[in-house]
Amino acid sequence: MHPRIPLVLALACSLGACAPKALPTPAQQVPSEEQQLSVEVGALARRAEALLEEQHRLVWVFWTEGRHVDVAGTYAGQEDLFSLDHIRKIDRLRQLTQDPREVRALTALHSHFAGEYLAHALAESNDASANLEASLTFTVDGRELRYRDLERLLANERNAAKRRALYTEATPALERLNQTLRRKEERARELVRELGFASYEAFGGELRQADLGRLSVLAEEILQATQAPYRVVMERLSQRELGLAFKDITRADIPRLFRSREVEDAFPKGESLLKAQATLAGMNLALGDMKNLQVDSRDLPRKSARPLALAVKVPDDVRFSFKPGSGALHQARVLHEFGHALHLAFTRETRFELSRLGNPTVGEAYSSLFEDLLEDPVWLEEHAGISGEQRAQFLATSSAHKLYLIRHAAGRLLYQLELHRRPDVDARALYREVMSRTDDIPMRDEDAARYLVDQEDFFQSADSFRAWFLAGQLQAQLKARFGPAWWRAPQAGEFLKGLWARGNALSAKEVAEAIGEKGIEPDVLLLRLGTTLQVPMRLDLQGTEDTPGPTAPGPEGLPTPPAAPTASTSEGP
Repeated sequence: MHPRIPLVLALACSLGACAPKALPTPAQQVPSEEQQLSVEVGALARRAEALLEEQHRLVWVFWTEGRHVDVAGTYAGQEDLFSLDHIRKIDRLRQLTQDPREVRALTALHSHFAGEYLAHALAESNDASANLEASLTFTVDGRELRYRDLERLLANERNAAKRRALYTEATPALERLNQTLRRKEERARELVRELGFASYEAFGGELRQADLGRLSVLAEEILQATQAPYRVVMERLSQRELGLAFKDITRADIPRLFRSREVEDAFPKGESLLKAQATLAGMNLALGDMKNLQVDSRDLPRKSARPLALAVKVPDDVRFSFKPGSGALHQARVLHEFGHALHLAFTRETRFELSRLGNPTVGEAYSSLFEDLLEDPVWLEEHAGISGEQRAQFLATSSAHKLYLIRHAAGRLLYQLELHRRPDVDARALYREVMSRTDDIPMRDEDAARYLVDQEDFFQSADSFRAWFLAGQLQAQLKARFGPAWWRAPQAGEFLKGLWARGNALSAKEVAEAIGEKGIEPDVLLLRLGTTLQVPMRLDLQGTEDTPGPTAPGPEGLPTPPAAPTASTSEGP
């Protein structure tokens, strides 16, 4: 060995080179894709929540005071929030998630972001159609009238010939609007594919949280089962209200046909809020004790006449706007919005995505439950002093109208599904075919001209369709548990608060199951309507949740989000 090596080694050791080496620290654990996405998506949800709160504060100012607000300005600095990249990240996290509750929350968030993306991309088309509709006019007997006033004018016109003249003269104005709506529809189809969905129907299925194919089966069954009773009911009503045979009426007569004049005096100005509060008090739902629910009853000149329930933050800051009005329709709107307000105010769900996002069917069902009090003979006598023949006639009209609305929603759903499944179909001819059968009124050319105006974005009828049926089941359960005047029972209030506490975390089907039903079924509502109208209606269901049917596909190239019995993301009716 070289004699200098030990000296070198000694020197090196003296400088620490021979010191024992520290044990290596374990490599820092790399977060999984799911963990990384959870952090990113959580931040996106918080931004969306803050933005929604800011926007709702502005909407409240506009609604209650009529002041100009700049809701569009709230997107400044948020241009990247509702991007395709973020939407895909939310969807990717949904695919990686196994927990059903998380899947539901992510589905709600995904729908919200996709909806905002579409709204921004279609803003120009939406503004154009809204501005055009607001400016459309037509002339009758030398008078220039606004197209948006047509329904009111038809309802108030006694003379059938004048109603038809109003309707006919308003039709040419629609052609300009149809061109704008057609361009918007084409653009919406393109945007849905940009979002990664295979079709317009596929996106609609996610947005509505429903199996639209199965729901269309139910819609067809309802049209068939109610066809004969509907004709009997409409014949009676046409003769009584219009002095015409049903075969002789046109669509111009519909607004007048369902105008409830018998009970208007029972709902004088200034009493609708008192009637609603008295109803809620019977269930120990004292509005004055609810610090998180603000009721604005100021009668300001620029305040919107329509009641509104609005949540700035669920459940801490819920607001209800009310302006004194009169009539049965105003009372119905007050009760409807209170249904929304109570659902929001009693929510105990802390997850933003499950408290205020998601499909609105459940919230609409609670609203319809309270609105339906105007079709309850006991409530009408107790809170409005309506009884005897006056009550019988009013109930006959309101129940006939509900049957008409159910059938009309079924027809619109069938029309729009067929329209989007067959892109090359003649839309006007399809509308004429489906809706003439639905309304059982021959369709003239001026009726068919409304084939685009009568469309709705992404199958909205699916929500009201199911909400009406679920509300009927809720009402029947409340009557069975707490008596015919269930609104007098404090236990009914506790029962409802238990449901409201879940926010939007339960699907419509799960709410039905929670109250002891098998799922959403229309029989209860149809039985009630048939009893009131004295025409039996029976439905042999094929399109229920238990019937196998096509599932709404998820984004193209990706598996449908996992479903579980307690938290399915795409369900039957």
